[in-house]
Amino acid sequence: MKKITVFLLIAFVGNTAFSQDCNPYFAIKEGLKVTYEFYNGKQKVVSKTTSYFKNVSGTGNNVSGTLVMEMIDPKKDDLLNTAEAIWRCENGIVYFAMNVMNMEGVDMTNAGIEVTVDGDEMDIPAAMEPGQTLKDVNYHVIIKMAGISLMNRDFHVKDRKVEEKENVTTPAGTFESVKVSYTTESVGKNGGGAKAQRTSVWYAQNVGVVKMENYKDEKVYSAQLLTKLEK
Repeated sequence: MKKITVFLLIAFVGNTAFSQDCNPYFAIKEGLKVTYEFYNGKQKVVSKTTSYFKNVSGTGNNVSGTLVMEMIDPKKDDLLNTAEAIWRCENGIVYFAMNVMNMEGVDMTNAGIEVTVDGDEMDIPAAMEPGQTLKDVNYHVIIKMAGISLMNRDFHVKDRKVEEKENVTTPAGTFESVKVSYTTESVGKNGGGAKAQRTSVWYAQNVGVVKMENYKDEKVYSAQLLTKLEK
């Protein structure tokens, strides 16, 4: 069975002024914009996204907003598709729904694609230290096009653990980051389990996600990299 890859489009940057508000890793604030590039195992750019917040409300330890994610043609820079997700920060923890805008095997550039994601939200705490264990996440994805089902699967993210602290360099700069790793398992509505996927994500304070890698047989076969910050 073909392996399914899910990229979490977690994008957001902050600044020092916001480091004391709710969560130091993500500033839910209008006026900031980030760009990510997605790579295959041969380090070839296969897609590109930009993200920004709108409709932000609240202050201090309770803030929410709509994250707009735009899929961009990596060669022509043309807008291909747009998705939105509600993000919120409550008492130091950022919550957001899972997103499948860059799922392997599904052409998300097609405007006729309909995606429904239900279940747990991913949560990112304000303090992350090596050895810390984070909560499991369970969610369900249905993808249709013209009424035809392309996917109907349950996903289980488990073994989320803060691994270590290290510096990460991307085209957007060098960042002091904390590495979080986890395993994703999935099964179709009528059975059909996919091989478990191991993922590592690097978060930087006042920046958010700077890098993500998915592994197959302990080798990187897809990745997400922060390439540009705009304030």
